Amino acid sequence: EKESENKKDTLTTDYYKIYFLNGKVESVDTSLNIYKDYKFNFLRDDSFDLISFANSGHTYNKLSYDLKNFSKPDIGARGKHFHYFEKEDIGYYNVPTPFTEIFAKSTFEQGQILDMLVSVNLSPQYNFTIAHKGYKSLGKYMYTRSRGNQFRLSSNFNSKNKLTQWRFHLTSQNIFNQETAGLDPDSIYFFEQATDYFILDDDGKQIINEDGSFKMIEYDGYLDRSRLGTLILAEGSLYSKRFFSDFQKILIKNKNRNILKVNYQFTHEYKKIDFTDDYNSIIFGEIDEGITVSDQSRFIEQENKVILSSDLNKIGKLDFQYSLTNWSNNFKTYDTENPGNIIYDLEENQSNISINWIKTFNKYSFEFNFNNSLKENFKSDYLSFNIKGNPIKNIDFELSSSLIEKSPNFNFILFRSAYKPYNWYNTELNNEKISNINLKISFKEFIVLTGDYNLIDNYTFFRESTNALTGETDFNRLAIVEQYNDEIKYYSLKLYSKVDLGKFSLVNTAKLQKKEQSLSLTDLSTINVPEWITRNTIMYSTNVFNNSLFIQTGITFNYFTKYYADYYNPLISEFVTQNYREIGEFPRFDFFFNAKIQQTRVFIKVEHLNSSFTGYDYYSDPFSPYRDMSIRLGLVWNFFS
Repeated sequence: EKESENKKDTLTTDYYKIYFLNGKVESVDTSLNIYKDYKFNFLRDDSFDLISFANSGHTYNKLSYDLKNFSKPDIGARGKHFHYFEKEDIGYYNVPTPFTEIFAKSTFEQGQILDMLVSVNLSPQYNFTIAHKGYKSLGKYMYTRSRGNQFRLSSNFNSKNKLTQWRFHLTSQNIFNQETAGLDPDSIYFFEQATDYFILDDDGKQIINEDGSFKMIEYDGYLDRSRLGTLILAEGSLYSKRFFSDFQKILIKNKNRNILKVNYQFTHEYKKIDFTDDYNSIIFGEIDEGITVSDQSRFIEQENKVILSSDLNKIGKLDFQYSLTNWSNNFKTYDTENPGNIIYDLEENQSNISINWIKTFNKYSFEFNFNNSLKENFKSDYLSFNIKGNPIKNIDFELSSSLIEKSPNFNFILFRSAYKPYNWYNTELNNEKISNINLKISFKEFIVLTGDYNLIDNYTFFRESTNALTGETDFNRLAIVEQYNDEIKYYSLKLYSKVDLGKFSLVNTAKLQKKEQSLSLTDLSTINVPEWITRNTIMYSTNVFNNSLFIQTGITFNYFTKYYADYYNPLISEFVTQNYREIGEFPRFDFFFNAKIQQTRVFIKVEHLNSSFTGYDYYSDPFSPYRDMSIRLGLVWNFFS
């Protein structure tokens, strides 16, 4: 009887479908496995290539780069977009009965994360889905509170004759963070030295014992992280609203194939980024007298797109797209005397023509994508192909390559602030050019090998311009826009393996990265990444209580080698390249205990359990510590009724 119930449950969940804009289709999955543990985090995604900041709801630093994704120029502020819901992230549901999902997880002091989704088919043709992610976390460190509300509403309609389809969604997102720019130099010392400190004499020199060692005192007061000082006490936020509509009409249909169909897509997206510093901290440079820092930028993107597509069987699936995009980006003006014609806003537009082709031959599928911008400014040209195949039983491969030329984001070109060094209008920036080739080979679910090779020209980035040799970088943050007008080679090799030995499993993920860049005396090493990233999990899984409870428990080890990590600059909400301080080479052990009861999955994790005995040298960026040991609790709960 229990086996039949399990089969019924599996069959039922497979009928609950989620459709995405890129054509991907998923089924609701209520299983419990190690991948669910890897994704049980604030992003709800595998964060192998990222390291989080100390508090939930803040930003993430990169441990590697994915340069093959195609994107149009945007406002920038990429540090605020890690958990931002883009239009490609919104799912359109089709469910036979009302479906509910609740994601809940504890945070760090006085708060929680709750992401709840309810989906209902009012008829077999019409679905209505509403979701809301709300979170708040005070944080262990002083002035690091985060909070947010991310509302999503999606709906889709399919006519009874299946010739007409309409999808639309609305989002409203408010992401808020208190900003510190990291610890001040004294607090970095107290963080790293804990719990043993040197005793100094009246002249500030270390006292030497008779045996030649330095006299020290034990004191654990700074393990209370709220006692550590910060560089600034500021606030930053991203507020956004978006409306998206996709209307589809099939004009010619032949059995199960759409000979000709047309789509009209409309997007209107508004973003507002604020940065407030009531104390007018001087680390970002000089401010005119009488001004209180309250920077604001507004960004509006409006896109109209028409798609003609056809499934011609022998030729394959082919579509032609034309889009017209309008952008508006403007900044707050302060009441100061500004000589000359200072630009505070940009009004731009761009037209794009795209061709996409997909064809399947027996065991192989081919995909070709082409995008061409009709204007030189704010362009996003793209050419790619992809081949997938299964030439040998249980062996799958995927080979892809792309050529990308795109304009830098808007904040590289124009930025305005009350801080004088953070005002620029760059009209001479070149387009970034990226060419890459990628290979992925897998044997069942046991081994997956991925290789990426990238060539980057005109890499555009923010760099720290202070002088580290004089100690200026410890107290100031002066980011400037820079382009590296030469070629950078960046390549990586990633290996994933999973070995099951009875009820025990060993899951390993390792990534080797290399970067080649010719440097002069004035150049800064950029696209800095650790040479090695590794994650290793040993796990025990079993059913207990007559198969009514399924549990998984084990330990995950994370590690990456030292590198000159970018640091987070809250004024521009971006990561900035520096060659001053390295981070890395600190082990992180996480103990987890996960359980599944019917459709409820419970997650218990002791994060960074070794933090108190392997040294206080763990950082998320050169000035911001990673998390101390903490116990996190949470669950994912599904209802099908």
